[in-house]
Amino acid sequence: MSERLKNKKLLVLGSTKLIASIVQKAKDMGVFVGVTDSRPLEQAPAKNIADAYYFIDFSHEDEVVELIKKEQYDGLLTGFTDSYMEYYLRICQKAGLPCCGNNNSIQIAIDKSAFKKACKENNVPVIPGITVSCYDEALDFAKKIGYPLMLKPIDNSGSRGVIKCEGEGELKSAYEYALSFSKAKMVIVEKYLDCDNMAVSYFAADGEIRISTTDDRKVYVSEESGSSVSSYSVYPSKYTERYIKEVNDNVISMLKNNGFDNGMISLQAFVDEHSFYFCEMCYRTSGGQHYILTKDQNDIDQLALLIEYAVTGNCRKSWDCEKETPFFKENIAMLRVIGTPGKIIKRLEGFEEIKSDKSVITAYSSKNIGDEIGKSGTTAQVVGNVLYRFSKDEDPHAAADRIISRLRVKDENGESIIWYSID
Repeated sequence: MSERLKNKKLLVLGSTKLIASIVQKAKDMGVFVGVTDSRPLEQAPAKNIADAYYFIDFSHEDEVVELIKKEQYDGLLTGFTDSYMEYYLRICQKAGLPCCGNNNSIQIAIDKSAFKKACKENNVPVIPGITVSCYDEALDFAKKIGYPLMLKPIDNSGSRGVIKCEGEGELKSAYEYALSFSKAKMVIVEKYLDCDNMAVSYFAADGEIRISTTDDRKVYVSEESGSSVSSYSVYPSKYTERYIKEVNDNVISMLKNNGFDNGMISLQAFVDEHSFYFCEMCYRTSGGQHYILTKDQNDIDQLALLIEYAVTGNCRKSWDCEKETPFFKENIAMLRVIGTPGKIIKRLEGFEEIKSDKSVITAYSSKNIGDEIGKSGTTAQVVGNVLYRFSKDEDPHAAADRIISRLRVKDENGESIIWYSID
C-alpha cells in the first residue's frame, strides 16, 4: 500500500454490481471503503464487500455530508450512471472533498445540449441538430433538415429515451417519448447519421489530459423504438490516426477550457469520409470499463488513480502519462451480452468460467438471478460484458461464438435469453 493511502477512507455512492468493482479495487489498495444508498443488503453487491455500509439515499445530501464528517471519510466516489453525478458534485462541495469536475464540467457531461454548445465553441464538430422545448420547434426543424431524425432527452444516459423517427407521421409520438425521459423537459432533435460509430476516452490529472483509448463501435438497434445500445467494440479504432490528426487537439482544448481537470472522460462520435460528429460524453467510469484495457495494454491503472485522487486530492505523480496511448499492443474486443427484454433471469452462469480462457481479459455480469431484463435498445438490456484479445486473422463471429457459447443465462422455462450483435 502506498504511504499516501495509509489510513485513508473512501465513501462510495451506490451499491450496484458495477460499483462493486470500485469498492473491490479500493479495498485491494488498502483503503477503507464505505458504501451508501437506499438499496437493501440483498440487492446491493457493493455493500456486501464493503468495510461499512449505510442505508442513506444519497439524494439526502445533508445526511450524507453528516455521515462523511462523523465517520471522517477522506474522499467520495461514484460512477457508471449520469443520474448520480449531480449528487456526487454537491456532496463533495458541501463536505469539502476532492471532486472530479465542477458545476460547469458536470453540466456539460450530463446535458447533451450543453455538451454540443461546448463543442461548437471549441471547433469540435457535432451532429446537425437543435434543442427544443415544444413539438412545433421539432416540426420546424424537421421540415428544414428532413428525415430520418434521432430524438433524445437532453439529460439522460444509457440510451434511455432515444428514438429514431422516419417521417412526419411518427414525429409527434417520438417527441413525446423522448420528452418523457427528460427532467428538464427538453429534447434534442438531430439528423440521423447512417455511418460508422466510434468512441474515445481520455484521462486527466491536475489539468494534464491525454488520449487513452479509441474503439470502433457496433450497436444493437431496437426495432421497437429505433434507440440503440453499444453491443461490440474493437480497440484500437481504424480511425485513430485520422482522429488524432483532425480533432484530438480541439477536443482536448474543449475539455481544458471547461474544467475537466481530473478523472475519466469518454466521448462518442459518428464518422464518415468528411468529418467526425460528436454526439455525447460521460465524465465518470463508463459501463464499458475501458480502464481495464489501459491496465492490460499500457500498465496504467486508471481506476486506482481515480481512487487515489478521491482520497488525497491529487494523483498526478502516480500517473505515467507518457505511457498513455490508444495504439494498443494487441487487438481487443468488448462483447456486450444482450438479453431478451421482459425476461426474468432464473439461471446465470459462465462469466467466471470463461475467465480461464487465456484470451479473456475479464468477464462480468451486470445482472443478478431474479432480475428482469430491461427495455430494448438501452443499457438495461445488457446482461454482461466480456473483454478479450483476438488475432487479426480471427473471424469476429467465430470469436464471439466461442465466448458466448460458454455462458448460460436462462429463463424459467430453461430457454436461453441472451445473444450478441456485432454486425
